Amino acid sequence: MDTLFQNYDALIGRVNAQCEKIETALSEHMVCRKGCASCCLNISLFPVEALRLRMALDALGAEVRASVLASAVRSLDEGPCPLVDTDGACRLYGARPVICRTHGLPILFADEEGARRVDFCPENFKGVASLSGDAMIDLDALNQILTGVNAQFCEALFGGAPPFERISISEALQLELDA
Repeated sequence: MDTLFQNYDALIGRVNAQCEKIETALSEHMVCRKGCASCCLNISLFPVEALRLRMALDALGAEVRASVLASAVRSLDEGPCPLVDTDGACRLYGARPVICRTHGLPILFADEEGARRVDFCPENFKGVASLSGDAMIDLDALNQILTGVNAQFCEALFGGAPPFERISISEALQLELDA
């Protein structure tokens, strides 16, 4: 099944490299750290992200897996992410979705009127007057790539018709997987 995730895993590698480059360049202006979980919400995921996350859950020990599933069952769709533990750390950090990897970093996107905007965690970049374009993640371009990767994944696994378009992290964690 890992070959189905080949394009997604390659995308994750590119996202990680870009995020690491930005974090290194801007580290003195960033306060994001392990335990900082205010951005961690029960967001919706494409099938490729949901299934990759669900498979990562199976790699956890039985006790941690049970705790994560209990959090997922109690979680609200608009509430905190069920993967955040009591210390504010992500229990599936290595398998976190694309958007989670970019939290806190400067993102460039088009708003409802089509104007390009920059956004980032309000705790970061205090006193910074400007940021260079290579210190930002183009969220619209990233989402287009992720949409394409998801379409290829869905075509390969479901013949193009996935059982869902998007589901929350808590729903993804509760998916029943066939062997």
